[in-house]
Amino acid sequence: MNGLLKMHNQKLYAITLGLAGFTVIAALGPGLFGDTAYTNQWQYMIFKDLCHQDPTRSFNISGVQMAVCARCIGIYGAFLVGWLTMPIYGFFAKKGSAKEKYWLIAAILLNLIDVVGNYFGLWTNTHVLRLVLGGVLGWCLMALLANEFFTFNKSEYGYGY
Repeated sequence: MNGLLKMHNQKLYAITLGLAGFTVIAALGPGLFGDTAYTNQWQYMIFKDLCHQDPTRSFNISGVQMAVCARCIGIYGAFLVGWLTMPIYGFFAKKGSAKEKYWLIAAILLNLIDVVGNYFGLWTNTHVLRLVLGGVLGWCLMALLANEFFTFNKSEYGYGY
């Protein structure tokens, strides 16, 4: 198996993994730490310019609103899970394929359609739907970056690629 899966940019991968982990922990909000105060929490301050933090669109932990909405926690959480499983994805991904770019564009459009449809009252989305659609976006972002960190050399092993 040596040489079958090759890792590139190890330091950047580790730094991004650490930042993604910190982002998810912070996004879960003060309820994760058993703190019930809402005001002036560092978690809310970090995300105030990135997320609308609408209480009606956010999950709660221990009765305390998360620092981000359901869609944002889906994006951050799926990106982190995807980053952790990136070596597996890199094993199966085809090098040089443009499909990940199209997946990301489709995920962005899907989220945009959901937001616009909900805004104009065409449907009412739920926390779970926002979480899932955000998760699709986070996963697609990871998939786009996977070839920058892991490649699987199929040609050396007779797979015909």
